Amino acid sequence: MSQTALTQPLLGLRKAEAIYDRVVQLSDFIFRKENLEQKAEHLKELAFLLHGVKGADTILTIFNHQTYQPELEVGHEEFWGELPMGTTDEKMKNVLSILHNDYAAFPYESVNWLTSIFPKIPFESRVNMKIHHCGMRFVRTDGKQIRLFSQGVPVQVDEARNFKYTLNYIQNIQYLIKNTVSHYWIRLSYGPENEYVQTFHSGTKESVKRDLLSPREKEILSLIAEDLETSEIAKRLFISVNTVGNHRSKMIEKLGARDTTALVQLAKMTGMI
Repeated sequence: MSQTALTQPLLGLRKAEAIYDRVVQLSDFIFRKENLEQKAEHLKELAFLLHGVKGADTILTIFNHQTYQPELEVGHEEFWGELPMGTTDEKMKNVLSILHNDYAAFPYESVNWLTSIFPKIPFESRVNMKIHHCGMRFVRTDGKQIRLFSQGVPVQVDEARNFKYTLNYIQNIQYLIKNTVSHYWIRLSYGPENEYVQTFHSGTKESVKRDLLSPREKEILSLIAEDLETSEIAKRLFISVNTVGNHRSKMIEKLGARDTTALVQLAKMTGMI
């Protein structure tokens, strides 16, 4: 996909990120007490913010980690298309019914992964947390393809800093993911300086205490993001042109990116570069 073709989706994504950041700032006012208060007012506020990203395939949601279901949600009807919503349980079942068969394991794999690693994280490190899910494929009843990207941050925790609620924005990044990709990945970053990372990749079933990209790969990708030519990168890092190309190909495969432009965008969205 060309840079020109990517322009509009990326502009929509950046708007969504700006609005997401603003909602995070406001979250202290939303979660003053144990439970959500004045839900109708907060729903209206989120709906108002969502107008800034209309047409960008975006959902803003507050997720309850005690029930593993959304507490508040805006934009979901337009995002998921002609799906009967019903109760929260029925809505979740209907959404999962359009999950592509390649990703049937995603719901329980992702929950099991998070619940298995979180208790092992020291109390002092449970700060500045961000959770990214990327690549899950859904097919709407009208045939529209959805590749899900979700970023979440906790907006209320208990005394042990376990998640109670996270604020998420969910986006369709079909334009960034290669059509033939059949894996997804999760990235959790945390710590006083956001220095710790744990990841899960469904293609390899690896759960590791390191990032999806190696330090060398990040170094190369950062230079690619600066628009350096392959030959310039090779010269600067004292490696061959073929080595640069091999690293690029491996990164594209690992993240499921459509091309190099999409690779850079995915890495930026998750804070890898």
